[in-house]
Amino acid sequence: MIRRRVRGFIARRLSSEEYLGLHLTVGLVVCLLLVGTFGFIAHAVVGERALTAFDTRIGLELEAQRLESREVRRTFIVFTEIGSAEAMVCLTVLVALALLMRRRRQLALVWLLAMISTAVLNLGLKAVFSRDRPPFHDPIIDEPTHSFPSGHSMGAVLAFGLLAYFLLLALSDRREKIVVVFVAAVLTLAIGFSRIYLDAHYFSDVVGGYTVGGAWLSVCISAIEVARRRSRANKRLAARTQAEPAVEPPHSMDECAKR
Repeated sequence: MIRRRVRGFIARRLSSEEYLGLHLTVGLVVCLLLVGTFGFIAHAVVGERALTAFDTRIGLELEAQRLESREVRRTFIVFTEIGSAEAMVCLTVLVALALLMRRRRQLALVWLLAMISTAVLNLGLKAVFSRDRPPFHDPIIDEPTHSFPSGHSMGAVLAFGLLAYFLLLALSDRREKIVVVFVAAVLTLAIGFSRIYLDAHYFSDVVGGYTVGGAWLSVCISAIEVARRRSRANKRLAARTQAEPAVEPPHSMDECAKR
């Protein structure tokens, strides 16, 4: 009996039809893997291990590269501005308004909560680890907050990942979906690398930001999928109930005698 229940539970968690099925299981596994990766990176950063030596070596090499190539430096300044707090605030407001205009109130609420909570989470993690920014950063970088994890990276993963997900829900053409995912991935990677290139962050800061942002993105998308699938299941159940013919009540003994 217990084995049957366990097998049934596992089958439901791996079913693509259940609203608490495969999508939720995958989302949970991805989230746990990313959180575990962040824990590993954070432990290496706090412990001053080989990863921090690698961070310093990469930073010094990129400092020399910036001095040689002014055009590349200007390009990555543009990308770092795209991921700035001011740009993210504008993007948050514009996307929320667009969703509300399309009467997608639930998505707008998730979007706002996700963006706000990401900013709060990043500030909290920075306060916990209190890692100083690289001493060899570009002169354009003048930020008072701590270094680990990168807020630009966290925000880019969450914002462009969630925005790509919204567009995938609205699009039907496969090529358009591929383009959306590609553009979101390129923007996210370019913003993260711009922080390393300008030495606003160490390499591990950016990777740490990606892992936390990716984990939170997984949670947000899983929550939306559960709500969407549950709503569809309820609608199918309601439609099936309405389609079933009404069953006449049995006649009383007196009515049968009269007949």
